Amino acid sequence: MAFTIEGPCGDVRLGDPELFVDNEGRGRSGHMSHALVEYAPGQVLAFNSNVSAVRLRGHSGYGWIEYRRSLDAGQTWGEIEDLPYAKRAFLDGEFTITLEKAVSPAEKQIVAFCTRNTPYQPVCCEPWLTPYFVISSDGGRTWSEERELTSYNGRLYDAVAHEGSSYVLEFCSDRFLGTLPDHVYRVFVMGPGEQSFRELSTVPISGLGRGYGSLLLRHDGSLACYAYNVDDEQHMDFAVSHDMGQTWDRVGASLVAKGIRNPQTAYLNGTYFLHGRAGDGKGFVIYTSADGLVWDEGFIIEPDKRSCYYSNNLVLQGPDGFDRLLVQYSDAYLEARVNVMHMWVEAGGPALSR
Repeated sequence: MAFTIEGPCGDVRLGDPELFVDNEGRGRSGHMSHALVEYAPGQVLAFNSNVSAVRLRGHSGYGWIEYRRSLDAGQTWGEIEDLPYAKRAFLDGEFTITLEKAVSPAEKQIVAFCTRNTPYQPVCCEPWLTPYFVISSDGGRTWSEERELTSYNGRLYDAVAHEGSSYVLEFCSDRFLGTLPDHVYRVFVMGPGEQSFRELSTVPISGLGRGYGSLLLRHDGSLACYAYNVDDEQHMDFAVSHDMGQTWDRVGASLVAKGIRNPQTAYLNGTYFLHGRAGDGKGFVIYTSADGLVWDEGFIIEPDKRSCYYSNNLVLQGPDGFDRLLVQYSDAYLEARVNVMHMWVEAGGPALSR
């Protein structure tokens, strides 16, 4: 299925999807939790959920978190390991964990962001509880005890590492969509050597009817925050900060012609990427942009599929020395039961001129 599309900054090549986690073969599902992190050059952890294929036909958080390790920038992967905190929480039955993001603020250090979900509702995702985090200082060989990240109930949607600090975006609402004025997006930071997160700012995007979110370090050094609007899937809210989230000086909404849900963003070799479920939840859409604010018409992959396409991405150096984008996403194999897939994306002149 590999193909090339024309982007605003040159051609973009989408590689053949590769099966990463065969949930169909083991009778499980992989809803949510696609964190990816490079903790040292070429050394990567890829997280996924191992959840029930029976509860809500696989579309729940009823299970725990696993990860696999690559020592060659995603070309090959090791055996499955369980994240101890997530497995213990599930077995104790008090709550379940979803893990959508992890960052590496220093070599060998990993901060994994754990959204806590009640297991008592059918979907096992909401209401959200207060989020926690765990840290590894040895590349995911061992993990710290869990610590509460904030006192706000909510879901951790994205995180970035910059100059030794870890920044995380929380939508502070105990339900998926905001319904009250105090349901807002907040950014928290933990600096080098610190042991806890502090609140940095409230993002000036209305939380009413919002859910999902993304953070992106733009090429000019600014930080962009994006939010999904359930009442207008063809426009994605954004806010831009030029001081790493302390203040926000530009707010607006970008046209996304084919719609967007659970948006994920990236920058690769001069091209910005936005991917997620298309409007109405139908198909996996990929947009490209020259600035991360104005997007092209988008390209839909497998438009007949629904109830899937949670995703994440990570820029890694390819075997030829050029950077490429690893996209990890869920792909339905039956109803809402999903496998986990990998797809490589290349952009930029050198990578496509070979």
